[in-house]
Amino acid sequence: MKNFFATIIALAILATSTMCFAQSSGAMRLGILPVFKSASVSANLTFDDTEIATGVIYAGMANCPYFEILSRTDVDKLVQEHELTATGLIDESTAPKFGRMLGAEYLMITNVTGLSSTKKSGSILGGSKNNYAVTARMAARIVEVESGRVVLAATSSATSNVKVTGNLIRVGRNNFDQGLADEALEKAASDLVKNLLANLEAKKRASR
Repeated sequence: MKNFFATIIALAILATSTMCFAQSSGAMRLGILPVFKSASVSANLTFDDTEIATGVIYAGMANCPYFEILSRTDVDKLVQEHELTATGLIDESTAPKFGRMLGAEYLMITNVTGLSSTKKSGSILGGSKNNYAVTARMAARIVEVESGRVVLAATSSATSNVKVTGNLIRVGRNNFDQGLADEALEKAASDLVKNLLANLEAKKRASR
């Protein structure tokens, strides 16, 4: 499983590096917050569940020369000191204060906006077969610390599927395998970075 996660992160890095081809005149100091959840997501979803998604985002954004990524250790320490939960307490109104404490020019705020499962049942010789799918939806915005203004935003959605016989573990109010949820979150995080940086390139082309 760890090798699978490492492969996903490596692919995210490769995909992102091909997009960030132009060096800006000065890299912007960016603080990347841990991936939070929105109220509509399973109550049992924690930072432990979104840890891999956060790692994928760090890996992808770190390879874009437009940004100087601030230490993840420093960000995590500040999050813990201020007792932020997985639901997140950072928005456009509070980002300037938090960003100044980090010494950041910009903050990236990412939310899991949806995590849902579906199940289709069928019969096979000797037993029943269930086809499970888990879909993760994410949204990110980059906020200018000085003004609290959102300067860039993107969304993503990704689905993981598996066919199994028998029951899967229960997480929150949905029945789905935790491995499927992790995989869907990874895919959504990787796509989110690509979408965000594609939007950045589009804005830069439009401003020329």
